[in-house]
Amino acid sequence: MTRGRGIRLGTLTALALLAAFLGGSIARAQDIDCQRGDLEVMRLVFEGNNAFSDAELAKTIVTTPSAWARRYLYLPFTVKHCLDRSEFPNDRARLIIFYRRRGYPRVTVDTVVKLLGPGAVEVRFKINEGPPIIVRSFLLRGLDSVPEKAPMARDLPVHEGGRFDRFAIDAAADTVRERLHNNGYPRADAVNSFTVNDSTLSAWDTLTVTPGPRTRIGAIKIQVTPVPERKQQIPTRIVRRIMGLDSGRLFRENEIVDAQRALYQTEAYQHVSITPDSSRDSLMTLYVNLAEAPMHAARVGAGYGTLDCFRVTSEYTDYNFLNGARRLDLNGRVSKIGIGRPLSGAPGFCPTAKNDVFSNLLSYYMGATLRQPTFFGLRTVPTLTVYSQSVSEYNAYRRTTAIGGVASVVWRSLTRTPVNLSYSMDLGRTEAQPALFCALFNLCDAEERRRVEKTQRLAILSLAVTRDNSNSPLSPTRGSVIRLEARHSSPEILSDTALQFNKFVGDASRYINAGGGNVLALRIRGGVVYGRSLGSETGFIPPSERLYAGGPTTVRGFAQNELGSAIYIASTPFLVVPPAASGLPDTVVRDTSGIQRRVVPVGGNTLVVANVELRLRSPILPQLLQLTLFTDAGEVWNRGSTSALGGVKLKVTPGIQMTAFSPVGPVRIAVGYNPYQRPTGPLYYEATTYPGAPLLCVSPNNDVPTHFSPPDPQNVVTITQDIPANGCPATYQPPKDNRFRSKLTFSFAIGQAF
Repeated sequence: MTRGRGIRLGTLTALALLAAFLGGSIARAQDIDCQRGDLEVMRLVFEGNNAFSDAELAKTIVTTPSAWARRYLYLPFTVKHCLDRSEFPNDRARLIIFYRRRGYPRVTVDTVVKLLGPGAVEVRFKINEGPPIIVRSFLLRGLDSVPEKAPMARDLPVHEGGRFDRFAIDAAADTVRERLHNNGYPRADAVNSFTVNDSTLSAWDTLTVTPGPRTRIGAIKIQVTPVPERKQQIPTRIVRRIMGLDSGRLFRENEIVDAQRALYQTEAYQHVSITPDSSRDSLMTLYVNLAEAPMHAARVGAGYGTLDCFRVTSEYTDYNFLNGARRLDLNGRVSKIGIGRPLSGAPGFCPTAKNDVFSNLLSYYMGATLRQPTFFGLRTVPTLTVYSQSVSEYNAYRRTTAIGGVASVVWRSLTRTPVNLSYSMDLGRTEAQPALFCALFNLCDAEERRRVEKTQRLAILSLAVTRDNSNSPLSPTRGSVIRLEARHSSPEILSDTALQFNKFVGDASRYINAGGGNVLALRIRGGVVYGRSLGSETGFIPPSERLYAGGPTTVRGFAQNELGSAIYIASTPFLVVPPAASGLPDTVVRDTSGIQRRVVPVGGNTLVVANVELRLRSPILPQLLQLTLFTDAGEVWNRGSTSALGGVKLKVTPGIQMTAFSPVGPVRIAVGYNPYQRPTGPLYYEATTYPGAPLLCVSPNNDVPTHFSPPDPQNVVTITQDIPANGCPATYQPPKDNRFRSKLTFSFAIGQAF
């Protein structure tokens, strides 16, 4: 039997020296790059490991297999790893040391190298773990003077009857120490002492805690270094309010970190440090050292996008508005320059935007945002925005807001999971294709459409939660991102009675490092929209709140917003079929050309999208370029619809993408393969030359009664249609094009798809 830290000194020292030697060997060598004559590691296998996963064991050794894409997809330009003959024997020792420190003293490890083919091998580690050492007792001493003794000892990773694990023992000491530091004991320490008997596989552990005196915050001394040749801009009293720390409160280390973060989030300081003194008294002085940054910033930018055409942006920021560390942002943005009136002089530069019926006017945004660093002493960031804008969605709708406002609060104490509660109200109008209103909501009369397109009051209450565990906001290589949002509009929150809906959208992404700079990225996204109540699947939903998919950030095999059902606009005048020829009691009008002028995206009240990407290092300029193989799948549909517009059929589109990393973010060119024929849908003709009937159902084989009035004194004929409640028949389908080029969808975008 051995006791304490000093009694197995010889054995532990030898293991420590060996671990240090092997660790140094890893740092010095790791010669797993391939040279002529080396054996490539195509497979790494751990056999007999039950307590630890293959991934945990792989992290402890040098031997590494070639990149996943090379081993399974046989891509020749991906990372290749070979067997390091000098380090391979040491990997066995590393695994033995790892197991012994985790409580398996009788572990044995054997190695096997199997030839898979010319120059390729499988490396196998055969592990016999043996029985573990069991903790027969665990004592926690020294907490009798701590009032919150029970919370300090709760859910520790060491317990009686568990496996003796040196890492868990160290983690238990760190956990108790951290809890004490966050409960008024900044000088607390915790030390383990244990007894181990290898022959009986037993261990006894004691964690001795020295809490030290319970400490409160004493004086808070603030030193501010202003920008050269300027005096201090933010008053000291405002600094104290942002920190939220008061003399006399218990010293909590996590609150000190939160205070430092709150000061950084104002973006008014280049440097922030909060340092406690080193005295042993029950009162601890805090020294706050701040270096102010310039309080004003301005930026002007210009760019080009396939959907926005040319665009310009401008920003002005005051980080100390009214001397209260409030942030004021003034933003302006104009797009559709070159295609939208009154700056429509260069349509040839914007072929994609030219096909959008809502790009005939400039889109703009003018807004002012005021952010308050604190709100009644709570750990929140309130924000108020006033704006005016006109924004459009490709071929779907245009939303023009004369005046609008947004009030939001972000709970910043949840640093990795911020919660944003917002309330917005605006006076605006939404314009959509007449065919959209007619097909989805049976609003086929021009007067009915004008009623829903008039300026109305839209109020929305929304709650958004984001948990970002990724390692980069622009191009993550590992981690995950989860976003959830709920939106509600009703007269109870002062919205117009015609604008009522409930909307729920969720998005989850996962990024897995596949080795060698390669990344496997996964994303799933879903959403639903309800009408006036949660039980209402049908009914009018504002076009700006419907769900759309298709394009460079969702399903890349489809053009922007064109996933799901579609409505078509005829390009040629209609054919009048009299009752005698049609066999119907009334005249009907139909289109016989088989050529549609444009597609109107329908969107839906339900959406699901899934994406899989394998982002690979480019064999040329790998620091600048990235090659991506992707498969996108998804569908948008209308629940509760009895027409063909409610069908559900998941679409899958594979493709390839080239990404170039730039100062403004990843710039992507994607090519998606779409083998699907366009769906059937209603066909309309915009009979603008006929008063009172700007929209006519001309679907093939339709039997919608059409009435022509006798010519008036000005020789003008008025046309009316009796479109039934189920709308214009969805009997039109564009001709199928079997050419390979027609199945490819090209897209250009800035930023990763997800």
